[in-house]
Amino acid sequence: MSIAYSEAFTLNVIAGLLVTLLGAGLALVVTVWWTRAEDSAQGGPPPSIVRKVTALAFGIFTVGVFWQLFGYLRLERFGW
Repeated sequence: MSIAYSEAFTLNVIAGLLVTLLGAGLALVVTVWWTRAEDSAQGGPPPSIVRKVTALAFGIFTVGVFWQLFGYLRLERFGW
């Protein structure tokens, strides 16, 4: 079957792209939030919530990249 007609390819790549964009957007929001809040921290290390949300954003981004890779490799035999 051609990749253009593969429903699994389309669903996995688009879902992976959306998850990747969600992770990138979350990372951007955390960056803007910490940049604005850093003045009140007087140059100290970021609070634990900033580090946790940053790790979560990185994890979501990574899952999205691998989800796209799953779609590009057409591993539909494993299916969801």
